[in-house]
Amino acid sequence: MSYRNLYIAATIACMTGALFGYSVGFIGGILVLPSLLHHFSLDALPAKEIASAQSRLVSSWLVGCVIGVPLSVPVATKFGRKVSIIISASLYTTGAVLQFIDVHNSLLVFQLGRLVNGIGVGAGTLVSPLYISEISPANQRGTLMSGYQVAIQVFALIGFWGAFTCNSIFPSTSNLQWQLPVSIQLVPGAILFFGGWSILPESPRWLASKHKIEAAKKALSWLRMTDRGSPELNTDMIRIQRVIDVGKLNTRLEGRSSFLKRVLTRPLRTRMLIGAGIMIFQNLVGLNALNYFSPIIFMSAGFTTVSASLFLTGLFGLVKLITSLLFMFVFVRMKGNRFWLLLGSAIMGIAMFVLAFCIERMAHNHDDTSGLSGYGIVSVLMVYIFAFAFGVSLGPISWNVCSEIFPSHINTRACAVTTCIQWLSQIFIASITPPLIASIGYGTYIFYGVCCVLAFFWCALYVPETRGVALGPEMDRVFGDAAKDEVAVSEIEDIDEVTPLIGAQRRRSSIALVV
Repeated sequence: MSYRNLYIAATIACMTGALFGYSVGFIGGILVLPSLLHHFSLDALPAKEIASAQSRLVSSWLVGCVIGVPLSVPVATKFGRKVSIIISASLYTTGAVLQFIDVHNSLLVFQLGRLVNGIGVGAGTLVSPLYISEISPANQRGTLMSGYQVAIQVFALIGFWGAFTCNSIFPSTSNLQWQLPVSIQLVPGAILFFGGWSILPESPRWLASKHKIEAAKKALSWLRMTDRGSPELNTDMIRIQRVIDVGKLNTRLEGRSSFLKRVLTRPLRTRMLIGAGIMIFQNLVGLNALNYFSPIIFMSAGFTTVSASLFLTGLFGLVKLITSLLFMFVFVRMKGNRFWLLLGSAIMGIAMFVLAFCIERMAHNHDDTSGLSGYGIVSVLMVYIFAFAFGVSLGPISWNVCSEIFPSHINTRACAVTTCIQWLSQIFIASITPPLIASIGYGTYIFYGVCCVLAFFWCALYVPETRGVALGPEMDRVFGDAAKDEVAVSEIEDIDEVTPLIGAQRRRSSIALVV
C-alpha cells in the first residue's frame, strides 16, 4: 500500500501550521521597523504609547485565534473538515490583505487585519490536527502529526529571516521594508486555499458519519491508493463505521445531556484533563519567554551587536526546525510519546535552572566589560538545548495527543476546548513574562524550571502511551472505557441492532452497554 496521496493530503493540511508559524515569526521583526512606525505615525509618540500600540497588534491576533476555535466547531461538524480548512485559508488571506493595503495609513485597519488573520489561524489549529488524525492509519499518525509542528517551525523561520532581510535590503524610508513581509502571508494562504479546494479529499470518517458511504470509500481509496473493492479498504471502512456507530449510540444513551456534563463524567473527564493539561504545560515550560527575550540573553552573553544577536535568534529558530524534522522522521519511530515527554521535560528543567544561574552570575558581574563570558556562552547553549528538548516533546506531542484521545462523538468539541486552552495559555504567558523579568529577573527562569519539573511528574502520572494506537476501540481500551461509562465497539455491526436496547438500558443503569 502506497502512502503518497496520504502524505500529499497531510502536507496541505499542515499548511495551517504554516499560517500559524509565519504569523508568529514575522510580526516581532516588523513592529520595530522605522518604516512601519513612520507609516502609522507612531514614531512621533512617546515610547510608552508605541509599546502599547505594538502590544495591541500582537494581542488582537491572539484574541482572533481564541475566537476562531469555537467558531470553527459548527462548520467542521456540519460542513466538513475540508470546508473548514478552506474557510481558515480565506480568513487568513483576507486578514493579510487588510494589513498591507494603504487605507489612509490607518492602524485600526491593520489591527482589524490581524484580528481576522488570527481567526483563520485559530480555526486551522483546531481542524487540521483533527483532519490529519482522521485520515491517518495508526502506524503513520505520529509521523504525519509531527509534520504540523515542522510546518510551524519552517514558516516561523521564514517569517523571522524575511523580516530580517527586508530590514537589511530596503531603506527605512521605504514601505516595502514592512509591506513585503506582510504580503508574503498570501503565499501559504493561497497554497492552503487552492490545495484544499482542488486536491484535499474530505475526511472519510466525517463522510461516513453523514451516511455518505460511497464518498467515504472514494476518499479513502484515494488516500490509500487502493481499489475500492480491496480487502484492506473494506476493513478500514468497517472499522470507521463501527466507531461512528458506537459514537452515535453513546450520543443516544446520553440523551440531551450537555457537552459539559459528558466530559465531566469518567472516563471522559480523564481525557479532557490530559488534553487540557498537556496544552497548558506546552506554554508553562517557558518557550515563549525564550522566543521573546532570547535577543536580550544573547546580548548579555557578549554578542553585543544587534546583527549578532539577531543572527543567534535566527539560529534558535533553526534549531527548533531541525529538531522538529528529526522528531518527525527519526525519533517518533524510536520510542513512544511518554518517553519523549519525560525526557524532554527533564532536559528543559535542567536547561532553565542552569540558564537562571548563568543570568544571575552575568547580572552579578555586570561591571565586567571584557566581552564574551563563560556564563554567557553557557546561557546561549542552554537556550539551544531547551529548544531541542521542546522540539522532541511538548512541541509536537501536545497536538498529537489532543487530536487522538477523544471519542468520535465529542472529538470536535473536545479538541476545540483543548485548542482554546492552548491559545489562552499562550496569552497568559505572553502577558506575565515581561513583568516577571522586570520584577524578579533570573527568578523568571527558575519559575519556568519548576514548571518543567511539574510537567515531568504530571506526564509520568497521567499521560498514557498512545503511539501506534488506532482511533476507536484500541484507544478506548487505553483509557479503560470498555467496562465503564462508554459503549465499547467490539461486536457491534450496526447501530440499528442495539438501538431498541437503549430505553431498557437507561432504565436499568446509568452504565451503558458492556460488550
